[in-house]
Amino acid sequence: MPPSELKNEISALPIFARLDDAQLDRIASHAEVLRFPRKSLFFSEDNSAQGLHVLLTGQVKLFRLAEDGKEQTIFVFGPGEPFCLCSTFSDGKLPANLGALEDSRVLFIRPKEYERLVREDPSILLTMMRVMSRRLKDAMDMIDSLSLKQVPSRLMAYFQSRHQDGRVTLDLSQRELAKIIGITPEALSRTLRKMADNGDIRMDGNDIFLLDMKG
Repeated sequence: MPPSELKNEISALPIFARLDDAQLDRIASHAEVLRFPRKSLFFSEDNSAQGLHVLLTGQVKLFRLAEDGKEQTIFVFGPGEPFCLCSTFSDGKLPANLGALEDSRVLFIRPKEYERLVREDPSILLTMMRVMSRRLKDAMDMIDSLSLKQVPSRLMAYFQSRHQDGRVTLDLSQRELAKIIGITPEALSRTLRKMADNGDIRMDGNDIFLLDMKG
């Protein structure tokens, strides 16, 4: 991709919204665009991944594998979101695995270039801190849900953390949602039907409407 086209694409990303033309030009000239096909594993707990990664297109999941092979999805990232943040500021070791749910394109900025950008515009670092704080809260909420709550409560907590005016649009498959909640896809389907029958939610395609927020 020509640098001019990449510049136009990254200028629309929230993380780079305050950069000037010269900074955007330098990112477009020095950054790499990595491509990962659907279902590919492109980082793991055994590989290092220093540098800033921002998803341009596609969908990426962060997950852990238990000794018995059971998979626990931790986060699902969409376009515009940075990831591998803990490795960006450390030795590059990842605490989990990263795989592509869809054909994905990733903007990769090497550590030295990223450090130069942060020195010139600290707002980038502040944006990263906000993202990391939000994900830490989400992780703590997940731990609480998995350890203390029954399945319907886990599912409602997930919906409540992502709704807009009582509406949640699922941008991932039910199989991946089941992995986040920590249940089987069959149990997820049964729970959704029960919640709908009880009047807690209404389902319309990929949209979930929360009818009983407190319940």
